[in-house]
Amino acid sequence: MAARNLLASIRHLSTTPLIRTTAITTTTTTMLATIVKVPTIDRLHEVVNKTVEDNKGKDVFVYFYASIDPATGKSWCPDCVTAGPIVEERFSKLDNVVFVDAPVGDRPTWKDPNHFLRHDKVIKITAVPTLVHWNTLSQLVENDCEDLAKLDKFLQRS
Repeated sequence: MAARNLLASIRHLSTTPLIRTTAITTTTTTMLATIVKVPTIDRLHEVVNKTVEDNKGKDVFVYFYASIDPATGKSWCPDCVTAGPIVEERFSKLDNVVFVDAPVGDRPTWKDPNHFLRHDKVIKITAVPTLVHWNTLSQLVENDCEDLAKLDKFLQRS
């Protein structure tokens, strides 16, 4: 249960440090996971570049998802609500990786055709949720983030 709620609880903490190492406890093992929270999406490249530099030799995954709606306490995107716990559970089983938590904004911000991620020179994101293996810029998009076989294959690169 702790692994399932780990990233959800981190998303709600506005005072968390930029880089946080957290022990994840499951029913069988305890492992160390590095989680990096992007404080605002406009700082994405700054945070990811520093994360890659500070974690040489580790795979860096960036998870883009719809921000939490303060009125409901859930993401405004139904696909993100479904995929989030699945991605978090799978990530909690990985070792020697970094997970970058990157909310793209509220619904009007993300739906704006001029959102910078839609036109970014490094990584073009057109849908949420999207999980990016930053080392190769390969992507797992929308419903593929919920597909256990596809997600497991995507995460096996580490």
